[in-house]
Amino acid sequence: MARLSRFEAYVPLSTDASRFFKKNKQLYNSTLFFGGTFMKHLSRKLLCLLGGGLFGIAIFQAVAPSAADASFQSFAITTGPAFRPLKTNDQYASLQWAYLNDGTFERQVVMNYLQLTEEALLDHRLAEPAAGDGPASRAYLTIESQPNIDLNLESAWQLYDETENKREVVVALIDSGVDITHPDLMDSFWINSGEIAGDGIDNDNNGYVDDVYGWNFIDNTAVIHDSSLSNEENHGTHGAGTIAASRGNEIGIAGINDNQYVKLMVLKTVNGTRGIGSYKAIVAAIQYAEANGADICNLSLGTYTDYPEIQEAIAQSKMLFVAACGNGDSYYNIGYDIDVSPVYPASYPQDNIISVASLNFDGNLSNSSNYGKNSVDLAAPGESILSTLPNGRYGMMSGTSMAAPMVSGLAAMLYSSHPDWSLADVKTALLSSVKPLDSLQDKVLTGGIPDATAAMQWEKSTS
Repeated sequence: MARLSRFEAYVPLSTDASRFFKKNKQLYNSTLFFGGTFMKHLSRKLLCLLGGGLFGIAIFQAVAPSAADASFQSFAITTGPAFRPLKTNDQYASLQWAYLNDGTFERQVVMNYLQLTEEALLDHRLAEPAAGDGPASRAYLTIESQPNIDLNLESAWQLYDETENKREVVVALIDSGVDITHPDLMDSFWINSGEIAGDGIDNDNNGYVDDVYGWNFIDNTAVIHDSSLSNEENHGTHGAGTIAASRGNEIGIAGINDNQYVKLMVLKTVNGTRGIGSYKAIVAAIQYAEANGADICNLSLGTYTDYPEIQEAIAQSKMLFVAACGNGDSYYNIGYDIDVSPVYPASYPQDNIISVASLNFDGNLSNSSNYGKNSVDLAAPGESILSTLPNGRYGMMSGTSMAAPMVSGLAAMLYSSHPDWSLADVKTALLSSVKPLDSLQDKVLTGGIPDATAAMQWEKSTS
């Protein structure tokens, strides 16, 4: 049985939600829509994405209602912006709590009163329920952020910007495809200089025709972006923005990296709508990335099944792999110990893998995040992460799939700014400089989350 995928769909603002907002106009107008849970049991031949819920944000992009949306009643809001926003002019940077968390970001979930008991047990403290005791009653759950539960990225940016002699780094994004036309991503992509676009010839003789930006291993084509299939590209486009969206361009969000130096190689290996793909596509994508010069490989996907072919491809690669450790069991989506029940490739023992769990902005492991004192290296922000979506949109997603690109982005920044470091040094710097959290002790190997500034200042041993 392969890993299950959990997605939560866009839904429009319900009647109940509209009434709530009318009564609470002081809340920042950034609406998250909680949809249903998409789960599918998969055959042995399939892998799947490890992303969490996908939330549309009303002020960024309206979503048309549909008849199917009537069943979705739960929703959430975030307050903001941060009182002390990032020192960047990107339009929505104040909502990027993962980079700088001043404690003002919070999420309030409004839900059916009869759903409350189970949800309260799984989530955080319970606010006062709404009046009434029937199925139509509402109750509010509030999740508040804790200051400094973040990547400490602002000072790291300053150190990076002051660094001379940076090297270009290529991050392979093995995922669902990416909208390469997004305004915040247009300058972020690796380009195969040995290929002439659209001439129908394999100019560089690498076995792939017109692979200018990467390859689509689902359809065996160079088409890695199709605007008519934008929903398939949500997952990959979101991860791409975290790693390398343009910073300081007065629109959208800030990516972790300076995309003058860090580029994304797009390798489509899973279907973004269903979130599944074959292990053979994953192997082929790893081999392609290795052969075409990628340095770091982001794997926001996984399976219950141990495929020796995938492990061998990773073991034979010089790349540093960052793997999401998964989003809980197939029924409740409650995180479990992958030391006991492995998820691959995150559970493989290879030294060139960093396994990542998801952290909430309150300093606790996300409820859906897997963990493992031996199998998972660290946790990174993965809850309510704002990033790019296809067709020029932005939205919040949650899950270990959102946490892994945080670490891939930091790894790329370190490797770019330290030309004398090996990729093994990058992993050591990240893991040895974490910010320890009590909540992560006995949950992940390092007991902490990345500290970008401390990692930038890590000193390689000369002995």
